[in-house]
Amino acid sequence: MIDFDGRRLTGANFFCDGPAVVIDASFAIAEQQEIVRRWAEVVLHLLAELGRPEPEVIGHRIHDLGQSFFFTAEIDALYSSIDLAEAALNIALDAKAQLSVEYYQSLISNKRSSLNTGFEEESNPALLALQAKAKQQNAPFLWDDDFVSLGYGLSASVWPVDEVPAIDGNLNWSQYCAIPVAFVTGTNGKSTTTRLASQILRGSGVTVGFSSTDGIWAGDECLDRGDYSGPGGAREVLRNPKVNAAILEVARGGMLRRGLGAAKADVALITNVAEDHLGEYGVNTLAELIEAKFVVRKSLGTDGKLILNADDIGIVNFVQKLGKELVNEIVWFSLEKNNPQFPNHFLQQGTAYFVDAGKLVAQTGTEITPICKVTDIPITLNGYAKHNIYNALAAAALAHTLGASIEQVRAGLYSFVGDQKNNPGRGNIFTVKGATMMVDFAHNPHGLNAVVDTLLQYPAQRRLVMLGHAGDRNDEEVRKLTEVAARLKPDLVVIYELEEYLRGRELGEIPALISSVMLEHGLDKQQIVLTPDPVAAAKCSIEWARQGDVLLLQTLGGRDKVIEVLEAASKDI
Repeated sequence: MIDFDGRRLTGANFFCDGPAVVIDASFAIAEQQEIVRRWAEVVLHLLAELGRPEPEVIGHRIHDLGQSFFFTAEIDALYSSIDLAEAALNIALDAKAQLSVEYYQSLISNKRSSLNTGFEEESNPALLALQAKAKQQNAPFLWDDDFVSLGYGLSASVWPVDEVPAIDGNLNWSQYCAIPVAFVTGTNGKSTTTRLASQILRGSGVTVGFSSTDGIWAGDECLDRGDYSGPGGAREVLRNPKVNAAILEVARGGMLRRGLGAAKADVALITNVAEDHLGEYGVNTLAELIEAKFVVRKSLGTDGKLILNADDIGIVNFVQKLGKELVNEIVWFSLEKNNPQFPNHFLQQGTAYFVDAGKLVAQTGTEITPICKVTDIPITLNGYAKHNIYNALAAAALAHTLGASIEQVRAGLYSFVGDQKNNPGRGNIFTVKGATMMVDFAHNPHGLNAVVDTLLQYPAQRRLVMLGHAGDRNDEEVRKLTEVAARLKPDLVVIYELEEYLRGRELGEIPALISSVMLEHGLDKQQIVLTPDPVAAAKCSIEWARQGDVLLLQTLGGRDKVIEVLEAASKDI
């Protein structure tokens, strides 16, 4: 028996440019070419039997761990289309159906009735009519299982999906306007860059709505907390009547599971791409992950701008691979003014943001505009935090591209303090008992390396690492993360359990693995402490600390409670 999973793709996605359904499966390589051919044939046969339109795109993708089958579908028929895709795959896999025409026809006939009922129940002609009219009128259109809307931000009108307004009614199409929209994706730095760019744009008098892995904001108001880096969070922002600009964090999972949350954006930013969450949704290699991140460009059309990290060799190589297929104007950012991407880029009057002699600089063609000193940007920690210099460059590029002036960019960079209020869990610095303590969410080697590089620049009497990990990472991933933490050469390692994130692991399994790696890197057993949770680990770390020590408190769980403990301890001194 072959297992397979179906899901709806409600926006532009890894496979195509619009709503679709996808089936993920895994079967023997020797059979796959014939099965994918039969699947497409059966899909088209079933759609014809039901009087449904042929999909604009139908195809498949074969990868290291299996196969993905997909086709585009109308937005009022996605659930039924999943049922049809699964039925087609079952028929394609049925060996008897290949030997007997009569048996094949009987399978088709048996499925026709139930599938037809599903399509009829899901059908919403008014929704499709409104979608078509919105496209004709160039009006922003959003939909989900519960609501449909026209216009973004200040101009948005929202209706229940079963109360869609008639297109020949009293709709004033001229009132439904777009607002500046940016997508932010990458492996690390997404949330910090999103928050920093929002801070810059606020200084230009814009009420910015943004969604991230931490929640949803409209201006200074937090509308909800939680991970809203998928299309649901994007819709919440774009429908909010207070906002007149939107910056939408787009995580890998949301893009692969559901697609993008808006059909059109003005800017898309990719901060960097490193190995993380591989092996999910058919993305098994770094090259495939880079391709997945570049899905954001599908929202840009031909007039949007793509902001890219010129120091990320994977990103640069992918751009070169795309060649003429990449029609968007690129805006580069780099720590180096002599980045090899720049000379030809400037000859074509392109724009880039970079560091020159300790200053952030913007350049278009031959015109050079200094922004500010790196050391004057609080989140760079006096220039120690290289990763936050990247985030500052990316945020400056995004905000300036969306219309902020250089003066407003400068003011926003100066005013954004990366503390637990403005950027919780991301490089937050506390001073307790004369020791420097950094709280950071770093959960992959790329991100943790950046944090370790920062802390290695701090003079230290002693060093401590507080570390834990969720159980859904394999042993090699946990090992790599621990090896990065060991670069700090800690005098003490405090390991915590994440019981709520065991995800199939046994209690104690992850801490034991972290301990064994630390022992391999020269620590002895007396230098390793096991604790039941992050809060207990933080308290243990504080108790150990003394004047001149440097502590890294990696918090994958219980972040808010850990910060509360540190805030209380800093006040007690």
